[in-house]
Amino acid sequence: MSPGIFAMFILGFFWKKTTSNAALFATIGGFILSIIFKKLPDWADLSFLASTGFSIPNPTTGIYEIPFLDRMGFVFAICIIGMIIISLIDNKRGVVPAGLEVDTTMFKPHKAFLIGALIVALLVTALYSIYW
Repeated sequence: MSPGIFAMFILGFFWKKTTSNAALFATIGGFILSIIFKKLPDWADLSFLASTGFSIPNPTTGIYEIPFLDRMGFVFAICIIGMIIISLIDNKRGVVPAGLEVDTTMFKPHKAFLIGALIVALLVTALYSIYW
């Protein structure tokens, strides 16, 4: 599931035209694609990918599988491409992506939070120094 979430964050942060439909595709589609790529060796013979290094035989079963990091890379690339296509289609239909409005007061913590954080930090420090 992580490649879809990562694709969603990357495009959400760095491409202002990303829409919520594209983010939803990356979240759900990334999970589904990860499952499909994991189960793909059960449905198809992937030995033809061995010459490129995108499949290796499982030592116990001998079935050719796509290595984990390669699977995650494929899912990430598909999610990015899908998000771009969905966002472009949404933008042509007139969907305006609603970005966050950032105000400097959003980053100013309240005094109650600062006091609570200080108490928690002191408690953790005390527990570590007593029980370590």
